[in-house]
Amino acid sequence: MNAPGSYHCLDAVVDPDHVGYDDDGILCQLVGVIMTDDRCWLDPAVGLITAEEARELAFELLAAAEHADRLTRARKDAR
Repeated sequence: MNAPGSYHCLDAVVDPDHVGYDDDGILCQLVGVIMTDDRCWLDPAVGLITAEEARELAFELLAAAEHADRLTRARKDAR
């Protein structure tokens, strides 16, 4: 992922000043998600999500990482 237009870093932060409302209209702390590239070609992508959404994103990222590891091992074994 070194081509222009690719993000290389994903960070998550909790800022006490970033609060919002969940689907039930209840006040909740939000999690900031920031994607950047290491060459500063792109503006950072920033979003605020609820804790539940952060958990769902983390699960999807872990599942994708496991799948990528399996594909990598399969390619190494095919050599």
